[in-house]
Amino acid sequence: MKKAKEMEQVVNLLKTLEKQDMTSMKTAHSWLKYRWQGKKNKMTAQAGFSILELVVSIFILAVVIGTGMLLIAANLNLMTKSNDIMIATALAQYESENIRNIDFPPVYSDRTADTPTGDYPPRILDSQPPSYNAGSPNANYRILVGCVWFNRQGDDTTTDLKEVVLRKVKIEIRRARDNALIYYLPLFITRNGMY
Repeated sequence: MKKAKEMEQVVNLLKTLEKQDMTSMKTAHSWLKYRWQGKKNKMTAQAGFSILELVVSIFILAVVIGTGMLLIAANLNLMTKSNDIMIATALAQYESENIRNIDFPPVYSDRTADTPTGDYPPRILDSQPPSYNAGSPNANYRILVGCVWFNRQGDDTTTDLKEVVLRKVKIEIRRARDNALIYYLPLFITRNGMY
């Protein structure tokens, strides 16, 4: 019964198509093909997302957003470190210019004249870190300075200024809040100048 009705519809459709133009013929042909094969509308078969699809899409979205957040955090950390190093380099340059302006007595080993008083930067051994706080123009950083005296034999235990042939000035820039070393600059002062 059903098939007879469908056949009657097809015959009626074909009769009307003979009277119409070619565009409606193509439309009728596709309708006939669809109807004759008995296919259902695909949209009614899949009317939404399954829970599994939803969970997978949320997981992928979380991974993408999490990776982006990690990249942003790493970039901010890197920018903070580079800013610290840039400021510490400028402060070390500032302190080295201050030390360059000090009129040290000439460092000849055969010096006989009286040496000036005042020990700046303070004398330390080469194995010791600098401990004198030179005062920083930036309150977030500390400038620590110390000076090692070397005699002709390369010994740093000499206390007589007349025997000093080389001075090594250690400049350390540390972060004030956690005392972390950011930058270290050694300066060498000889009779020819500063290196």
